Amino acid sequence: MRKKFVSVPVKLLCLIVGSLLLLSAGFTSLSIWRLQDEFVQHQQDKLSLGKAQFAIEQEALNSQLRIWVESFSDIVGIAEHDDFSVLSEAMKQQFYALQLHLNVENFWLVDENFQTLASTEHSTPALVRDNVAQVFTRQEPLGFVSCDNNQRECLQIISVPILNKNGQVAVISMSATLVEVLFTLNQTLNSEVAVVKFPLKTSLGLQEAEIISASNKQLTEQIFKDFQESLYTEKLGREGVELEGKDNHYLINFIPLSNTEQSLHYLLLIDDVIDFKEKNIKYRNYFLVTESVIFLVLAMFVFFITGPFTKRLLNLANALPLLARKEFNKFRAIDLQRKGFFRDELDVLTKSAQELSFELEQLNIEVEQKTKELENIAMYDILTGLPNRNMLNHQLRKSLANMPRTGQGIAILFLDLDDFKKVNDSHGHAQGDKLLEEAARRIRTSISKVDLVCRFGGDEFVIILNQVPNVDEVVLVAEDVLQRFKTPIKVGSGIFYVSTSVGIVYTDDPLSRVDDLISFADIAMYEAKNRGGSQYYIYHTDMYLRVAQRVALESEVRQALLKRQFSLSLQPQLEAKTKRLCGFEALLRWEHPERGMVPPDDFIPILENSEYMIELGYWVIRRCFEIVTELKSHFTEEVRIAINLSAAQFLDPDLPDYLSQMMDRFSLPARYFELELTEQTLVSDIDTVISVMRRLKLMGFSFAIDDFGTGYSSLAYLKKMPVDVIKIDKSFIFGMLENHSDYQIIMSTIAMVKNLGLQVTAEGVESSAQLRSLTENDCDVIQGYYFSKPIPDKEISKFIEEQLVDGYWKTQVNK
Repeated sequence: MRKKFVSVPVKLLCLIVGSLLLLSAGFTSLSIWRLQDEFVQHQQDKLSLGKAQFAIEQEALNSQLRIWVESFSDIVGIAEHDDFSVLSEAMKQQFYALQLHLNVENFWLVDENFQTLASTEHSTPALVRDNVAQVFTRQEPLGFVSCDNNQRECLQIISVPILNKNGQVAVISMSATLVEVLFTLNQTLNSEVAVVKFPLKTSLGLQEAEIISASNKQLTEQIFKDFQESLYTEKLGREGVELEGKDNHYLINFIPLSNTEQSLHYLLLIDDVIDFKEKNIKYRNYFLVTESVIFLVLAMFVFFITGPFTKRLLNLANALPLLARKEFNKFRAIDLQRKGFFRDELDVLTKSAQELSFELEQLNIEVEQKTKELENIAMYDILTGLPNRNMLNHQLRKSLANMPRTGQGIAILFLDLDDFKKVNDSHGHAQGDKLLEEAARRIRTSISKVDLVCRFGGDEFVIILNQVPNVDEVVLVAEDVLQRFKTPIKVGSGIFYVSTSVGIVYTDDPLSRVDDLISFADIAMYEAKNRGGSQYYIYHTDMYLRVAQRVALESEVRQALLKRQFSLSLQPQLEAKTKRLCGFEALLRWEHPERGMVPPDDFIPILENSEYMIELGYWVIRRCFEIVTELKSHFTEEVRIAINLSAAQFLDPDLPDYLSQMMDRFSLPARYFELELTEQTLVSDIDTVISVMRRLKLMGFSFAIDDFGTGYSSLAYLKKMPVDVIKIDKSFIFGMLENHSDYQIIMSTIAMVKNLGLQVTAEGVESSAQLRSLTENDCDVIQGYYFSKPIPDKEISKFIEEQLVDGYWKTQVNK
């Protein structure tokens, strides 16, 4: 998803505006919170002041009544009388004065027996009698506010104890109106005051209130009518009520007076806070206007200050993409410098960008040059100048794509120089490279201009023939290449006879895969090489099936190793003249769970060229040590086991150490074992082979050359190597009696080997005539089907018991 472009100035402006807005919002919130807090504090202060002032006025009224009672008792001289009759008469006479000056509504004179001695009413209310009882108990004056449902107003009731001459106590109780108190509160607090009654409920409405008395009854009634607020009983007395109308704003605080079983009585302080609110609103608006002006001024100031920087940054941002597009001259044509006395980071960045433009231009030139060189290296071989594997794949795809247009097929010739490794090993890689250059020249001259020859790798070359009508024309090209390589190649002072093997694949299917065609040509080339080299071979499907079978067999060999499907069979070796068993040759066998016994010729070549040969070879060595340990109990004389070693096994640097470990583990000397090597192993790396043989010879092992006469036999090798036994291949033994040449080769070989002081072993003896002829010509050891087929290692004990007597061949004993 492509991102939308937003310029740096816009981002910077948004950042500044956002920061200022956030700062403004913070100050505004703080200011509004402060104003609201001031109003709440004003409300709490008003409520606290009202409660305190009401308590003061109530206490003042109590004090007036108490002082009057005490003073009046002294004037009457109650302390000099035996009863309270004089006081009773005097109270009745002074009642009018009490009403006039102290707003007393009623009074009661009650003795210790709770008998009413004098009163302005016919009966004494229960609240008064309870208060009198508390005074008798506590012997001190007590006062309270009474708002009885039967009364039209709330009264202040105070009870004062009086003592006569005889020590008798009576109590004078008086009830006074709160008119004076309410008036004083109105004047002191500058608030409208009202006493209201609510029904006893959890939730109350102002319209349910009954106004008992009020400093401004009309206003109070109008407020209760206009505002239908819901009040909660538990909050009254702790929280005020804010009533806001269109043109007015009131704050009402509730001071509890008295509760009865049916109603609640409160003293209301009503304040008109419209001026306070208007003042707060005016202050808030002033603050917001001021803040907005400051915000705009700051935003314009910051934008004015940052404008030149952002403009320069935009110019630089618009110019830098020219560097990415490699338009260096256009970039330097833009004037990015500014005039001024001071430098800043943008000046440094501008100068660095201009210097970078020169560096990038130079680097771009070098990159283009190197790119061309790399393209050439990527597509062409440095040594021969021929196209390489990358170019091969590219051109082959083009040829397949053009096939429908031309209506003809294409052919691939895969070439490999025969025994080229010997040139590198014997004359060095420098000479080998020169030989490859000459080989490439000869191959190139064999094709037309529309065709292509590539160096595939090492000493391998691939030819692509385009517009080929049939495979016959391909064969002509292959024969021409083979003919050119029959002429020796001269490199410096050396002359080399190098041939080549050619694999051919032809296709007229444009949907063919490039990798498959090259692979098929490679398979055909190896088929030509396996047939002796210096020839061509045309690919067909059976060849691929053989390769597939070989790959499958390689996989199964690995599984056979893991599942221990390999075993050993022992081929008996007898002394030719005495027929005494002198040893066995250990032969590897593979019993496949599905195929049965797999012929050695099928899997041994695969093993020799695979990574598993060394691992399997060590298993064979260990098993041979185990078998020798078992054979020692059957023979009084020593019996050797011949172990075949592959080239990879023999040249493995761990072989001597492993053999030493096995000798120590099984307590067996090396003379019980004979190590067999093929001639191919001997000539693979003659110096290394001789070094390893001498080391193992010092450990006590003997050596035999297997299949002598089929490889690179040389007396020079025999003189250099510490060999003990020469084994004549069975291919010579098979036809020795019918073919005079084979017979002469065998006899000559035996004589030559005996002259060198070595033993001779003949393989593949299958008849008594062969045995007799070999014995007469002084052959030392024989082995073959005439005596016995290879015996599975698990059946060796049974074989010894049935076929041998005291170590000699039973058949010979019977004879």
